[in-house]
Amino acid sequence: MNAKPLKILFEAMYHGKYDFQDFLQGDICSDFDMFTVGERTIYRPNKKLKTYHSFINLFVLEKFPVNAEVVFSYRKGVNVYDAVSKHAFSKHFFQTDISKFFPSIGVDLVRDTFLQNKNCTPVSDFDTCIERIVELVMVDGFLPVGFSTSPLISNVCLFGFDNLVQKYCSENGIIYTRYSDDLIFSSLEKSKLIGIFEFLQRTMLDLFGGLISLNISKTKFTHAGSKIKLLGMVILPNGKVSVDKKFKDNIEVLLHFYVKNRTKFFNLVESDLKGGMEKISGYLSYVNTVDKDYLNKLRKKYGMTVVDMFLHYTPKK
Repeated sequence: MNAKPLKILFEAMYHGKYDFQDFLQGDICSDFDMFTVGERTIYRPNKKLKTYHSFINLFVLEKFPVNAEVVFSYRKGVNVYDAVSKHAFSKHFFQTDISKFFPSIGVDLVRDTFLQNKNCTPVSDFDTCIERIVELVMVDGFLPVGFSTSPLISNVCLFGFDNLVQKYCSENGIIYTRYSDDLIFSSLEKSKLIGIFEFLQRTMLDLFGGLISLNISKTKFTHAGSKIKLLGMVILPNGKVSVDKKFKDNIEVLLHFYVKNRTKFFNLVESDLKGGMEKISGYLSYVNTVDKDYLNKLRKKYGMTVVDMFLHYTPKK
C-alpha cells in the first residue's frame, strides 16, 4: 500500500461516520470507564474510542514487527498451545514472568517504539500524528489493560528484547517462547539454563532502564520426571501436551451430571443454567485447542451429540 496521509485513510475507512478532527483533537477522558477485577483495574472504552483503536490497530500496530518465531500471544493463527508445544521434548525448564506487564510499559517507551517503526506504516504523515496516537492508546502515562491496542503495543515494545533473548538462546541450546508476560525456556541439559535469569535481568535493565522487570516470585525451574506444567497445560512423559488433571476432573464432573442428573448439574452451576452451559462450552473449546485426542475421549464417554452441542454452543441473548 502506498503511504497516504492519516486523514485520507481515516475518511476512506469511515466515510464521514466519524469525525477526523475529533480523532485528531477530541478529549477522550470521558470515552472510557474503569472497573476492578481482583487487584487489576480494567479500562473499558466506549464505542467511539473502540472504533479509533480498531483504526490504529489496522493501519499502525498490525504493521509493526513482532518476532513470530518466539511470540505466541496476541497474534492471529497462533495461541498458547503453540507457545507450550515448542518445549514438548525438552528435559529441563525455566519459567518466569514480567512484573505488572502492561502498567510497566510507559509513554516514553511507547513513543520511542512508534518512532523506531514509523516506516512500517502506510501513514505518510505519521511523524506529525505520533503524539496524538500515543495519547489515544495510553491512560495516565501507561498501557491500560482493556484497550484492544495494548496487547499489540506490548509485543512491539518487546521486539528488541525478544530478538536478543532468542539470539542468546539459539547460541546456548535453549528453546525460548513468550506468551504475553510469561516467558518459558527449556533445554535437554540443565547446565544450559544456568545463568538465564541473570541474562534476562541484565538485558531488561539495558533495554528498559529498570522500568520492566521480572517477577521473582513467579520464577521456577522444573525438570522431566516431575509434573511439567506450563501456562496451565501439562507435558506428558511421551512429549504430548494435554490439559491438567484438575481441569479434566472439573469438566468431566460437569458433563457427567449434565448427562446423568440434571438436578445435580443445576446445583453444581449454582442454578445458573446459561452460565453453566457457557462454562462447559469454554472448557471444551480450550480442550479442542490443546488436546483433540482427549476431546475424542470425551465424545466416546459422554456422547458425540452432547460434546459437540457444547463445543458449538451459542448463548441466546
